[in-house]
Amino acid sequence: MAPEPADPGDGLISGVPGSWTPPVLAPEPPAGVTPGAAQRAASVMEPAPGDLTDHDGETMMSVDIAALRKEASPVPKFSAAVLPGAPQILGRPCPQGHPNPPTADRCRTCGADLVGDAELVSRPALGQMIVTGGVQQTPGRPQVVELDRPVIVGRRPRTNNASADRTPRLVTVASPDQDISRSHVEITLEEWHVLVADLATTNGTTLLRAGQAPRRLHPNEKVIVVEGDVVDLGDGATLTFEGIW
Repeated sequence: MAPEPADPGDGLISGVPGSWTPPVLAPEPPAGVTPGAAQRAASVMEPAPGDLTDHDGETMMSVDIAALRKEASPVPKFSAAVLPGAPQILGRPCPQGHPNPPTADRCRTCGADLVGDAELVSRPALGQMIVTGGVQQTPGRPQVVELDRPVIVGRRPRTNNASADRTPRLVTVASPDQDISRSHVEITLEEWHVLVADLATTNGTTLLRAGQAPRRLHPNEKVIVVEGDVVDLGDGATLTFEGIW
């Protein structure tokens, strides 16, 4: 079935707008709702005719979003470590050498003022992805994936990319009802941005973002993710993004 055309006013960002840092997309939370990764409110999008999403147009309260993140809390403290062999991108190092986006004024790691022009820096991990419903090494605990390279998530993921510095991590999630495709979504890193794309799956992928209606991702279209975004793969599997730049 052809995907629903993107709504120009849905607040999603497709592609990578150069090296600029995307604006904060989530509006102020509704009155009476405390901001936070576990207390966000969202409205459920009314599905278009023939849409495969299971949303029914009812309001999704903050507790519903919190339920998707329950297993992912508490999240380990994010550390923007620079890895050996990391790609070189334009940024601003602080006096202690911590890399930051070229538009930053203060160091995210130590809080120091940033002076001088942008230069090539080694890209740090751009956050963490908390996987629930996956095949976990420790029973009862979510899997934490550092976003320092591309990631492919699915029921039986694989990749044809043989480049040593671009080889994605393969993350397996359980799918008892076979709702999740073998290679379901791909997470890529471009400059200082983290992007997610649905790999033309059969049952689709839904992006949940605070203050916005859940949105079905268009096949193979990259969308920038922001702090606290939840990607619902179906069959009880979710990806929660934390520590995003």
